[in-house]
Formats: sequence, structure tokens, C-alpha cells
Amino acid sequence: MSGFLNKLKDKALSMTGIEDKAADALKNLLASEMGQAGVERLIQQFDKAGLGDKARSWVGPGPRQPLTTEEVQRVLTSDQAKFLASCTGLPLAPLLPVIAKLLPLVIAKMATRGETGDQAIEEVMNEIKGQDTAAS
Repeated sequence: MSGFLNKLKDKALSMTGIEDKAADALKNLLASEMGQAGVERLIQQFDKAGLGDKARSWVGPGPRQPLTTEEVQRVLTSDQAKFLASCTGLPLAPLLPVIAKLLPLVIAKMATRGETGDQAIEEVMNEIKGQDTAAS
């Protein structure tokens, strides 16, 4: 049983590493998109992908609609996808679920609180890690 638990622990630790790398890459992407203008630009990308209502649910009142990995793929430009992969040194596939989890939360904080991408991502990651610790 201890072998199984060790594998499970290793998997959880590797996922945390992916989350941290994805968060750093997302910070860099949002910084390159110039803060608040980046939020507007990303929402325009969601509009072009037919997902504008979903993105607006993150910045307006009411429940936030979840984002899927397939939707992230539809929204990101190829340059943005390459940028995220190059920042992490990882292929895009393992990053997509993490980006799908982080992006709605980060955009909400940036839009509603006027936070920079760095501030929003740091806060979101602290919240996620706090939840993970509380669940343990």
C-alpha cells in the first residue's frame, strides 16, 4: 500500500509543479498583453471563438462558467500557445487543464479588483494551494 501512496504523492507533487509553471507562464503572457488591456483583448479572443458570454461570466455578477481544455485551445492563438509552452518547457497538452482552471479566476480578479496579472495569479495560486492543503 505504501508504494501506491508514494506514487499518488509523487503525482500530486508533479501536478503542483505544473500548476506553478503554468501560473508563471500565464503571468508572462498577461504581462506581454499589458495588464487590463490584456483582459479586454482576451475577452475579444473569447468572442471570436464564440465564447464571449462565458468570459463575461467571470467579470460580471453571477456564477462563473467553467472553462474546458478544448475551449482554451479554441481561444489561444498559436503564438500564445507556443509562448506558454516555451515559458514552461513543457508541451501544451498538460498545461491546458491548468490554464482552464486558472484563467477564469485570474481574469475575474484582474477585471473586478483592477489587479495586475501578477497580483491576480499570486492570489489565485495561494487560494488553490490553501484549498489543497485544507483537503489533505
